[in-house]
Amino acid sequence: MGQVVTFSGLEYKDVARGVKTAPITGEHGKEMQADVLRLAPGAKISQMVPQGSDRYFYTLTGEAAIEAEGASHALPADTFATLEEGVHFTLTNTGSADAEVISIFAPPGGRENARSGFQGGIAIAHRSTVPVVSIPEQKKRRLHFVDKTAAPSDRAHAMIVLYEKDTVTKMHMHPNAESMFVVLTGKVRFTVNGEDVVVERGQATHFPVGDRHGLRREDGEVSFLEFHIPAGFKTVYG
Repeated sequence: MGQVVTFSGLEYKDVARGVKTAPITGEHGKEMQADVLRLAPGAKISQMVPQGSDRYFYTLTGEAAIEAEGASHALPADTFATLEEGVHFTLTNTGSADAEVISIFAPPGGRENARSGFQGGIAIAHRSTVPVVSIPEQKKRRLHFVDKTAAPSDRAHAMIVLYEKDTVTKMHMHPNAESMFVVLTGKVRFTVNGEDVVVERGQATHFPVGDRHGLRREDGEVSFLEFHIPAGFKTVYG
């Protein structure tokens, strides 16, 4: 079943000094594992990307940096990072306030799959520097982060989508992929398990494989971070 997740209501646990994490997808995520990371000023976490998985980060608030392969990369708010399997990294809050970062494994660590992943080590893209692709027939625009035109991987498709005033995505499902939407600006009306619910910043929706959903702009300048995992997904309307 689809679910709406409110970040402030999640149960966070300590994973390192000054670093807390809480699950977005939890047991519902089979193709993806999505979590919220909260880092206090100066806090850091060092890990390795599991073999067989890509890992993605998106900074929602605050200032962060990621060190990997001998280089350090700034991750201010609205920055997306793609990491290759096997990469050792350190994620640090470099600001004076807490940093909130979305973390995604595609697929979850330990899940065997034959899909080829990102092979560029690490790729960094800020929202303001990504080309905007207009889809006039759908009344939307897209900024691609993980895609054949950006950081290529068969394990995921990730982008920011911007809706116009009257944009509507009718009911549909993906028979071979999970979906997640993290609202960045404005309010979005989703149909989740047959019921309408308004979702805004600080919330996300997650839909398992084959789960029907629809969405439309509710209020404000709408944009959201959207994932389909794995890539090469099909869309069936109705």
